Amino acid sequence: MEDDQRAYDREVGRRVKAARLQANLTQELLAREIGVTRASVTNIEKGVQAPPPYRLVRIATALSVEPAELLPPLRVLAPTHDLPQELADMVASVERAAEELRSRDGEG
Repeated sequence: MEDDQRAYDREVGRRVKAARLQANLTQELLAREIGVTRASVTNIEKGVQAPPPYRLVRIATALSVEPAELLPPLRVLAPTHDLPQELADMVASVERAAEELRSRDGEG
């Protein structure tokens, strides 16, 4: 279970970073916007630190995304926990690409 939480936190971090880059913000600017240090943003993006709900909403607001866009569904992680890391990474990559395509289709 702890591995699942770490994987989840890493995926949240990947989504935060992707949204930040899409918004053309530096870690420093995002940190100022949400009232934390740049190191905290780095830790969130690496999955070392999980943002509490209030902070996650502030992050989403600063990045002009919905909070739900930063949260992967739990089912994404379930099938990969027993896979070799390389294969699990490929599955996660495909799932992220599918999510990106779904969000683009919804915007267009």
